[in-house]
Formats: sequence, structure tokens, C-alpha cells
Amino acid sequence: MELILESLESLIYIYEEVFWLKECFAILKSLIVFVLVWWIMRLQYRMTLLLYLGTFIGVACIFFGDIGYWSDNDVLKLIAPASLFLLAYNKKQNNDALLFIFLIPYFLTSYEFYRSSYYVIMSIVSHALVISSIIIVKQNTYLSLFISAVIGIIINYVGANYPPGTNDILLNPALITLAVKGLEFYTKDSRYTDFLKSFWATLLCFAYFGSWAFHYIKPGCPLYGH
Repeated sequence: MELILESLESLIYIYEEVFWLKECFAILKSLIVFVLVWWIMRLQYRMTLLLYLGTFIGVACIFFGDIGYWSDNDVLKLIAPASLFLLAYNKKQNNDALLFIFLIPYFLTSYEFYRSSYYVIMSIVSHALVISSIIIVKQNTYLSLFISAVIGIIINYVGANYPPGTNDILLNPALITLAVKGLEFYTKDSRYTDFLKSFWATLLCFAYFGSWAFHYIKPGCPLYGH
């Protein structure tokens, strides 16, 4: 057990000290998850396999996040490409079901509502503000991209300055997606899906490039934690 812990500590040290290596490994894991989702979509039992994959990712995010091995941005790299792919998947009769099956297990395993009542209240307020903004801007592509970019910036900032998992409580992309899909089902307004596509595309850009941007901004930004 001690040997395992020492190995994990060594990996964490490498991750913290060699930034480019950390990002390369994170991108590799992201591509593996995307290829797995793409391959699963070609199989007969894709719903069951997506359920297992979403659950595994959620549990892995909790474990590796708590020990400092994965950042919130690393987690976003894992789920953003697959979520965008499932949104764009053209078999309409299963589109929402497959997206739900992938995101719900991740959401249930990563959403640490049990931290404290303070976090629960903050989560309700922050997600209510986000959903309200989406309702207002969904019909305008530029405003949709702006809101998505703001969320991406906040996710990167919170992930760099607060304990692992904080983003999953305050700005959980899976919860936002599920809520927006619920609104679409209730209102029969397909513009919500259009927003989600731009939302996940923007988050995908922040997932891959946000870490680099914040890494170089960090030394000269007074708002950035040290």
C-alpha cells in the first residue's frame, strides 16, 4: 500500500512540475474516451456500455480529483468531446436517451452535494442564474457563445483556485445540459439543442486551450491564486 501511495505521489509531482506532459496525457485520455464512445455507438448494447462508461468516468473523477491527479479542466477534457458528439449524433430517436445515459451517471457520481448546506445553496443559485441566462440568449448565436465563454472562463478559474470538485457543484456542465434538455422537452423548442451544441463546442475549446492560457496568465494575474 505504501508503495502504491509513493507511486501516486510521484505521478502527482510530475503532473504539477511538467505542465506540457500533464496536458499531453490529459488530451490522450480525452481522445481515448471519445474513441470509446464512437466505437460504442456502433454496437448493439450501446446504451448499457455508455451507462458503464459514464459511471466509471464519474467515479474516476472523484478519486483522481481528490488526490490532485486530475484538475477540473482534465475532467472537462474527458466529457466535452463525447457530449458534443452525442448531441450531434443523427439518430434522432435515440439521441437524447444516449446523451442522458452518458451524463446522468457522471452527474450523480461527481455532484458532491453532501459537502455542506452552503454549497447546496450556492449550487442552486448559480445554476438558476445560468439556466435563466440560457432561456434569454438561446435565440441569439453570438449571445449563446458569449454565455458559454463566460462559463468556460469561470470553470477554468474556479478549477485553478478552489478544491477539486467545486466546479461540479457550482457549474456542473452535465446538470446544465440535463436541465436545458428538460426545458426543450417541455417547450418543444429545438433552439435549446442549438445552444447546447455551441455550449459544448465552447467548453471543448476551453478544455483543450484554457489550461495553457491560464498557465501563462497566472504569474501576472492578481486575481489568480498562488
